[in-house]
Amino acid sequence: MPERTETSRLNPDLWVWGEDEMRPRLLHAMIRVADFKESLRFYCDTLGMHVLDRFDVESRRATGVFLGYGNYRNSALLELTQKWDVDTYTHGDAFGHIAIGVPDLASTVSAIADAGYEVTDQPKVLMPGGPMVAFAKDPDGFAVELIQIRRA
Repeated sequence: MPERTETSRLNPDLWVWGEDEMRPRLLHAMIRVADFKESLRFYCDTLGMHVLDRFDVESRRATGVFLGYGNYRNSALLELTQKWDVDTYTHGDAFGHIAIGVPDLASTVSAIADAGYEVTDQPKVLMPGGPMVAFAKDPDGFAVELIQIRRA
């Protein structure tokens, strides 16, 4: 169970997300996790994300953590949430995957495997002209698509 504080210490900048924006945009995707420590090891230590904020939502009896690559005003975030009274979760069959662009797919796949996580699909091109992609599973079994973003 995650540590909780008496009050949430929200970073108000994370809840603004472009107060001058005139069009809708994707802000974040949320997944429920069983073990924050293990999830942070996967997303932060292995994939290089940073914890941008941590908060408790007393009314939902949950703790959330926003992760990103540093520029939260211009990119979508990943929210990891852990319910205080739930030990296990089930996956629905409608969820597909989380996609993360990486500059060096081969080294990222190696880092994931070296850290003890499952790489389910080795790097390959899925369609002519497309980038190299690979798939891995996070500690909760969610599929993570890794897409080579730097062209050779």
